[in-house]
Amino acid sequence: MITILEFKTDYRPGKEPVDKVLVAPKGEGHQKTQTWHRVSKLRPPADADENTKASLSYQDMEAKWSLIGPAYEAYKSGSEIPENGTPLTAWSGVTPEMAAAMKSMGIKTVEDVRDMSDGAVSNLRFPNARKLPALAGEFLDGADSAAKDIEMAE
Repeated sequence: MITILEFKTDYRPGKEPVDKVLVAPKGEGHQKTQTWHRVSKLRPPADADENTKASLSYQDMEAKWSLIGPAYEAYKSGSEIPENGTPLTAWSGVTPEMAAAMKSMGIKTVEDVRDMSDGAVSNLRFPNARKLPALAGEFLDGADSAAKDIEMAE
């Protein structure tokens, strides 16, 4: 999917301000494929009819907006852009230096590590990088089962 990197507002003399978002694909193309988009063009129209809502392009627009929308609202309110998933800092499987290297590739959560492509893994320059996606998956499975155990105990 995509990673939201940054928001900005362009101010032009005599015109309305334009909010923009910088997005990139997760993983290996992160550094090479970063594009700015007008936020107004990404938001699905609220007055769309049923035929439009059934189209694939509208559904794609809704899926992207489900990621961009909350981050945009946080930007407009002056808050931090929210992360979806388990932050890398919560996982002992990576050092702070490794987490910084992954964040520079747009990989911000343990779920992102689990879902990394082989190309993205090959760009990581530290020992045992190939094992990280499997380790991340095991960590997430363990967290899920621990939550279930606590729920059952209660």
